[in-house]
Amino acid sequence: MVSAEVKDVKVVLKLAKGSQTVAGCNQGASNDQLYALGSAVGTLTAEAVESISKVEETVLVNE
Repeated sequence: MVSAEVKDVKVVLKLAKGSQTVAGCNQGASNDQLYALGSAVGTLTAEAVESISKVEETVLVNE
């Protein structure tokens, strides 16, 4: 049986001219909390935020 272990959670802001990544987010944070984080960081950029994404890095383990 293969299971997945979450190793890292990131919030990625898609901007008009690229992207901004916030790595090392709390794995227990809710989607609402991660969106609020992305929105707060977005207010610090000179560009408009087009979208906010949650990215989970997982490792697959064969048990």
